[in-house]
Amino acid sequence: MKEQLDNILKEAQDSYYHIKNLKDLENFRIKFLGRNGLLASLSSKFKDFPLEVRKEIGQYFNFVKEEINNLYLSKKEFLITQKKIFFDLSHPGEKIEKGRIHLISKEILKIKKIFSNLGFNIEEGRELVSEKENFDLLNIPPNHPSRDLWDTFWINKKEYLLRTHTSAHQVEYLLKYKPPVKFIVIGKVYRHEATDQRHEMQFHQIEGVSVGLQSNLSELKSVFQIFFENYFNKKIEIVFRNSYFPFTEPSLEVDISCVICKGKGCSLCKKSGYLEIAGAGMIHPYVLQQAKININKYYGYAFGIGLERIIMLKFNIPDVRLFHSMDLRFINQF
Repeated sequence: MKEQLDNILKEAQDSYYHIKNLKDLENFRIKFLGRNGLLASLSSKFKDFPLEVRKEIGQYFNFVKEEINNLYLSKKEFLITQKKIFFDLSHPGEKIEKGRIHLISKEILKIKKIFSNLGFNIEEGRELVSEKENFDLLNIPPNHPSRDLWDTFWINKKEYLLRTHTSAHQVEYLLKYKPPVKFIVIGKVYRHEATDQRHEMQFHQIEGVSVGLQSNLSELKSVFQIFFENYFNKKIEIVFRNSYFPFTEPSLEVDISCVICKGKGCSLCKKSGYLEIAGAGMIHPYVLQQAKININKYYGYAFGIGLERIIMLKFNIPDVRLFHSMDLRFINQF
């Protein structure tokens, strides 16, 4: 008899964890505690035992019955409380904090849409690239300062590195698509440098490339004009200045009229009325040749824009470190 009671208790304990609703609970009660349940069927056999045995068995029977009844009451309380929490319409609600798309991610989506409307393919590329992709194919000589440890995060004995610019993908996608082609590469780049208000070790860059029969500086200026006016939602003046980059010839610094003072002169533009916003130029013939492009037939331009830079200008953000600060007071504004 005791062994049978042990089996019934164990079965009740196992069944307890499978009770999902009040209907399951009622079936549990009927099976174990009901008038025709397992315990009741055993109690009818007590009369067959001697008096001294009947007393001992009776005590153990009552123990088992109480344990099963406690299981029943415990599950009943849980189910009723759970039902009240989830289905009582008068119960006070709780504010649930929703996640937000980060400002950088939102602006990337806007930028992709603008360039897509201008006919550019959208690419991202790999953050881990080879030395050849990041430097050699772009006409950057072995003794160039950007190869120094202070500017580059090298991996695996200088064979691979975290890309220092999205220009590392110029040749890769020119080989993939063949001219005429337009594409932008947008994503994170890495520089081994000190962090301050204007500089971060990790930031985003937009690389634009166009190669074809009409890919010239006139078209480049038009692309800048349309992009910046759509992005800042205001009239923008574009100015080109001579510069130097190993992978472009001629090379240009690109200035735009100050988005704060509208060219009148303020502390942000240092009273000049203009802000340096991008680097650009005609793609160097050496780079085109690495992409197996006929330099007597095709030519093209390339440009690079710092994403955080233009976002800071658009929203008047004073410190680039705020983007990754995890400060909700800053993040929730956008």
